[in-house]
Amino acid sequence: MKEKSDWFDRKVASVSSAVKNEVQMSAEIIARIDYLLKKKGMTQRDLAKKMGKPESAVSRWVSGFPNLTLRTISELSAALDEPLIVIAGSQDKDSIVR
Repeated sequence: MKEKSDWFDRKVASVSSAVKNEVQMSAEIIARIDYLLKKKGMTQRDLAKKMGKPESAVSRWVSGFPNLTLRTISELSAALDEPLIVIAGSQDKDSIVR
């Protein structure tokens, strides 16, 4: 078993920081969706219906590490009536590009 563990540790160590960040962000978005569903007393079926999407799509989004597009994140945020992500500095008036 030690051999498999060593192999896995080497593979994880070889993953780029960008990929590690992507996985971390994806996990945080999934956790936020799950939290908001529970907070609002909604099911995945409710969310799917509200978005006009198949329930299977919502299930895929919340049960794995989906590669969510900005459009999908925006649609999810709108359906949940809550932000899923916040851009650093977006509340700072000086950071707004004019």
